Amino acid sequence: AMESKPLLDVVTVRDDSDDGSIDHAHVAPSRAIRRRTKCVAFACVTLLLSAFVFLMAHDAVRSESLGRTNSVAWFKTMLSGAPSTYVEAGGDGNASTAQGKVAALGQSRVLTPTKALTRQMVLVEETRNVPMKDRSVVEVTRSYDGRRVRVPTFLEKWATAPFWEDNAYLNVHESPNSETGKLFVSGHATDMGKYANVWLASATHWGLPARITGHGTTWNNWEDKTMGLRTDLEHMSGNPVVVVSDTGDVFFSCGQDELLKRFEDSGADMLVSGETQLYPEVMSYYEFRDDIDWMDKHNNMGEIGRVAEGEPFRGGIPGDPRAFRWPNAGLMMGRKDALLKYFDYLEDSFVETENLSGERRFRSTCKPFQHTDAQAKEERMNDGFYDDQLCLASYAMSRIADRDPKFKIDLDGSILHSPGAMDMRLMRRDEKTGRVYNAETGKSPCAWHFNTANAKTHLSMAVEKFPNYFVSENVGNEILGREFEPALGAVPTPPPKSKKKSSKKSKKRSHVVVVDDDD
Repeated sequence: AMESKPLLDVVTVRDDSDDGSIDHAHVAPSRAIRRRTKCVAFACVTLLLSAFVFLMAHDAVRSESLGRTNSVAWFKTMLSGAPSTYVEAGGDGNASTAQGKVAALGQSRVLTPTKALTRQMVLVEETRNVPMKDRSVVEVTRSYDGRRVRVPTFLEKWATAPFWEDNAYLNVHESPNSETGKLFVSGHATDMGKYANVWLASATHWGLPARITGHGTTWNNWEDKTMGLRTDLEHMSGNPVVVVSDTGDVFFSCGQDELLKRFEDSGADMLVSGETQLYPEVMSYYEFRDDIDWMDKHNNMGEIGRVAEGEPFRGGIPGDPRAFRWPNAGLMMGRKDALLKYFDYLEDSFVETENLSGERRFRSTCKPFQHTDAQAKEERMNDGFYDDQLCLASYAMSRIADRDPKFKIDLDGSILHSPGAMDMRLMRRDEKTGRVYNAETGKSPCAWHFNTANAKTHLSMAVEKFPNYFVSENVGNEILGREFEPALGAVPTPPPKSKKKSSKKSKKRSHVVVVDDDD
C-alpha cells in the first residue's frame, strides 16, 4: 500500500538532471534495526494481550453459563488473585494416549455440585492403568491376528476384547471413606463427570459408597462393563453386598441399612431387576412354562417394599400383577462370592462369534441356556458382539431350571426395579412414609432403572416431580437447568469419629458438597 512504511529506510539522491534517474542510493541500517525491534515488541505485546483477553472471556463465559451465583463467585475469586491450576492425572486413562491429562482452564474451583462429587473420587492405586511388576498377568496370542496381549490372569478368557489393545488395566475409583461401607454400588463409565455424575449424586444423597470402573478409557462394547465389574470385585475385601447398575439411567432411593435389610429378607444370594420384555428374544425360553410358573411363585417378595395396594393395569386393561419377570442386566445385586460364580458360568458358556461387524470386536459371547455351540450359531443370537443381557438371561434360566431359591428376579420392584419408559403418572408418593412408589405394583424400590432411550427425560421428570428425593435439591436444580449453589473453594470434610442415629421423624436430609483442592 502507498501509505505503508518500509522496514528499511532507503535514501535516494537525485542528480541535477530532470530525467528522474537515480544517481546513487544507500540504506540506513541503524534506523532499520530500531524499527524492526519496535515492530517485534509490539507484535509480542499484542499477542500476549489477546491471549489474556481470550482466557478472561472464556472463563467469564463459562462461569456465566453455570448461573448468576457462579458468575459472582468467579469474579470475586478473580479479584482475590487465586491462581488457576493444571492437573495431570497419572495413568488413569488410556496408557497409550494423552487422555490421562486434564487441564483445568480458568478458575477450576468454581464447580457444579455433581462436578464436585466426581472430583472427590479416589483411584484405587493397585488398579492404575499402567503395567505393574507385582500384578498377576498372562500373555495371550490371539488366534485371528497373531497379536500378543497381556491381560490380568482373572480376565484371561477376555483377552480378545479390543480394550486390551490400548490399556494395561481397568482402573477403579471409589468414593472417600468407602471402606467403612456395609455395601457398595458399582458402575462403569469412561468419563464419570459426564456419564456417571447424576448416578454418583444419587448414591451420595442416600449415603451409598460408590465405585466406578473405566474412567479415562475408551468405550468399545458391553464387555468393558462386565470386565470392569470383575475387576472391581477382585479388589474388594471380604464378601460385601454389591449393587451393580448402569450409570446413565439409574436413581437410588434407599440407604445402606434399608437396602441390606431388604436383600437379607429376600433370602437371595443374587437378585436381578425384572423388566417386561425378554431381550434378546431366545424363543426356546418361552417353552420353559413350568419353570417360569415356579419362579412366579417362589420369587414373590411378599410385603417387602410395599407402601400401597397395587393397581396392575396397562392401557386401561387389567395386567399381570408380576409383569416384570424377565432379567435386566442394567440393575442387579448380590454377595461378592455369588457374583463371581456368575462370572464362572459366563466364561464356561462362551462361544466364539462369527460374522463380526468389525475387526475391533470381542470374539466371544454366551450361549443361550441349553443350546449347543451349533444351535447358538444357527440362531445367530447377537452374532458379532458380546451382550451382557444375553449372558444374564442364560444364567437366570439355568438357576430357575434348577429351582434354586437363592437366585431371584424382582418381579414387582420390591428392591430393584426396571420399569423402562413407564408412565410417570404411575410414580406417586405415599403420604404416610414419604416413599415414592409404582402405583402398578404398590412397591417402593431401592433403585429405579429407567431402561429407555429417553432415560434422561425420565430422570429429569422424576427430579422435578419429587424434589430432594432421588438427589439433593441443589443437584436437582443443576439437572433441571436452574440456579444452584456452586461448590466454591470448599474443604474436604473429615469422617465423623462416632456415628449418630438419625431421627426417624426428620424428613429432611443434610448433604455436604466438598472439593479436593489438590485435584
